[in-house]
Amino acid sequence: MTNGLIKPSEQFQQEIQPALDDYLKNPRSERLAKNLARAIDHQVDWTFEYYQQNDPSRLNGARDVKSFRRQLVTQCSELQIMNDLSDAAHHRFLTRPNNPPRVVVQSSAAFSQSATGGGSVQLYISTYGPFLPAATKAVAFWRNWKD
Repeated sequence: MTNGLIKPSEQFQQEIQPALDDYLKNPRSERLAKNLARAIDHQVDWTFEYYQQNDPSRLNGARDVKSFRRQLVTQCSELQIMNDLSDAAHHRFLTRPNNPPRVVVQSSAAFSQSATGGGSVQLYISTYGPFLPAATKAVAFWRNWKD
């Protein structure tokens, strides 16, 4: 711990990994999907704050969380989806302009369930596609992040 902040890898273990584990136990739960999306999205905030305090060179010139998020989205587009889902978890409509443009714009339409070819049901991000592959890519991005 430095300056009272924990490293991004430790934050991952405390927040994202448990949220993923919970979601995988009940992959049809919208609540658990939102928790996972929120944990992934908040990792951007935690990571920005950590580097701002401890190693500003890791921010590559980003002066705020939003510009840092834009940089990261170029490396993992699924981070934008998790950001939209996180916002949609506490706002009814997402009408504020966003750069990059939002994938999800209405909280009540954020998720749907659909049967797969094998007869199982999976959670879909209504304007994107299946939730789990998107979340898995975003989780892998943070799991592989080097402190």
